[in-house]
Amino acid sequence: MSGKVPGHVAIDLARRDVAGKYHFLVSAIVPRPIAWIATRARDGSTNLAPFSYFQGVCSDPPTLSVSIARTKRTGERKDTLRNIEETGEFVVHVIDESLLEPMVASAEELPAGTSEIERLGLAAVPGERVDAPVLVRAPLAFECRKTHQLPVGRCELVIGEILLVHAREDLLDARGNVDPERLRPLGRLGGRLFVPWTPGGVVEHPPRR
Repeated sequence: MSGKVPGHVAIDLARRDVAGKYHFLVSAIVPRPIAWIATRARDGSTNLAPFSYFQGVCSDPPTLSVSIARTKRTGERKDTLRNIEETGEFVVHVIDESLLEPMVASAEELPAGTSEIERLGLAAVPGERVDAPVLVRAPLAFECRKTHQLPVGRCELVIGEILLVHAREDLLDARGNVDPERLRPLGRLGGRLFVPWTPGGVVEHPPRR
């Protein structure tokens, strides 16, 4: 029995190298939310880096997950991952279009102990529940404590319970939930492309009967 889908090409990702698999997946699984993660190391230094293998996991308890590659190009442990493993604490920020430039700049691999927050001149305040910084400009921030960590291939899947949320006041609707039209979140596509919130491109399903 043939499983060929008419008009489609079958792609066996096992035949691609690591970079090839990565570039295909990030071009196909779109759009993806961006987790801009701030952490603090045991020595007090801070780190800030973006990740787009990120998603919510559970509502009770409120939980999210992020997948982090274990190593930098140099072979060293990723700073974000190392800090989370050392302290078990991190802050996930949701970004809007105004934060695109510093978010991309924070992805540059720097020597361990170099603070992207200070380097980019970003204002931050201490977390209330975790020992990690909260960016003032970010419209949303989730203070998290790691509950699980699972090795998956070359990555580590980190799962964290959300202990406290910081939401800009003007984002909230009458029920106290985030209005996406006010948030205007930025999503990740493949390559160098990102997708801004565009109300005209949104499809709303009809109400249930």
